[in-house]
Amino acid sequence: MRVSSTLSILFTAALVAAEEQHEHEQFQFITGVNRTLPIKLKASPVCGEFSSQNFTEANTGVTLNATKTIVAFGDSWTSNGSNGTIPFAPIVFPPNPSAGARLGNNFRARASNGYVWVEDLANTLGAKLIDYSVGGAVVDLAAWNSTNKGVTFTSDNLLRTDFVAETALFLQQGKYLADLNPDTTLYTVQFGINDYNQYSLLGGDWDLAATSFLQQISILQANGAKNFLIHWVYFTRNVTDAFQNVVHQGLQTAHAENGTNFATVNLANLFTAIQASPAEWGYTNTTCLASQNFTDFGCNDPDRSIFYIPSHPSATTHEILNQYTILTMEKCI
Repeated sequence: MRVSSTLSILFTAALVAAEEQHEHEQFQFITGVNRTLPIKLKASPVCGEFSSQNFTEANTGVTLNATKTIVAFGDSWTSNGSNGTIPFAPIVFPPNPSAGARLGNNFRARASNGYVWVEDLANTLGAKLIDYSVGGAVVDLAAWNSTNKGVTFTSDNLLRTDFVAETALFLQQGKYLADLNPDTTLYTVQFGINDYNQYSLLGGDWDLAATSFLQQISILQANGAKNFLIHWVYFTRNVTDAFQNVVHQGLQTAHAENGTNFATVNLANLFTAIQASPAEWGYTNTTCLASQNFTDFGCNDPDRSIFYIPSHPSATTHEILNQYTILTMEKCI
């Protein structure tokens, strides 16, 4: 196979072992820059009982070392721009701004300045990633008064979608894109941020959102899913807490009836710790860019920013999120 010298300079596509983290070796599949991490994880999980009536951090038996394929569902915190349609996401190489904002020649690029957490997780495990997450996604468009009257768009004029549509697309094509052995496939689910935003606009039905969330889990189970990683949202609100409690109780039922394994990670624990003393972690800035549409007037050191664009983690924070997720899954079992 002949590769041009230009491409060979821009990209490296070898399985190169990097530093060992939490007993896992990190692999970089495609990258154009060597990164060092200036931020150090300083939070510990708050492990609880999976049998609790309230959502918590727990792991009923998901084994990371067995994972060969990751299927991801979610919003811009998880989206890598591939939207489940291609096996590899848009390449990250600076100074291309489409790795960070929704600009450039990628329809929906990463809402960060580098890999998002699920890419870091896949690299850490040496697993294949099929990412169906889409920026702006909610659990169910029918649940919110701002989105339940037909086609709706995000603030940057892109079609808004939901967990329902992401699951449907996966069922159409997923089996052709990856090895979906139930014992070696991990399904990750992260929703709630945009649901809260839409609820804040015009109200809606959290019960419907919870029911729909659990329905998608049930559909995935019926199609062979046995191992799930669930991220709870990174903030605490009465309505999202209540929603997550209902979902958590539904996960308990699924585990009891079907033996499905669930690992649950509460990102509010992580981000509360970061925002309480960011300097101790190595952060010098809260948000690098004022908008997802402009790269001008950015910070001098995005790797030391908590967020790259408003409410969206920087690449270093995504790696910290990955480390925290792995630590929680290992400690809270």
